[in-house]
Amino acid sequence: MSVTPWLQMNKDIRVYKPNRFYNLVNGLTLLALFFFGLTLPVLIELTGGVPVETRKLIGLGGFWFIGIILTLAPFGFKMEVGNDYVKTYFLGLSLGKTYASDVQVLFYGNLFQGGIGFGKGLRYRVQINGRSKSYSIGEKFWGKEAFAHAKRVLESQLPKKQN
Repeated sequence: MSVTPWLQMNKDIRVYKPNRFYNLVNGLTLLALFFFGLTLPVLIELTGGVPVETRKLIGLGGFWFIGIILTLAPFGFKMEVGNDYVKTYFLGLSLGKTYASDVQVLFYGNLFQGGIGFGKGLRYRVQINGRSKSYSIGEKFWGKEAFAHAKRVLESQLPKKQN
């Protein structure tokens, strides 16, 4: 399924939203783990007439709050792709702008090493003002269209490989 751009500002700049289905499934899985791992034992205690400590209920409420935030947080991201840059936002605040000319190394592969299985995507390193930073763009998180567009832009100014 092709992800359409959220907003087309002009011919050269596009703003993309994350893949909603993929992120919602991850969040609901997290909430299901919270329910069956943490909440269900407390509910069984309550129905059995056993008093539950207040700090246990407060802790459980904290876990649910964190779980709901982690489920909804991916929907606050946006990625803007221009002619020579990729810029990401969270809730309207800019997280970073990467110019294609600053990219030193770019490769496609696992986002996390060690077989965690989080997914595949672009990992790249940029050099800005003498400081090196690493970034990544997940293929499933953003969708194939946004991912391909960002990849084209970021690799546009990399030196060509000589065989």
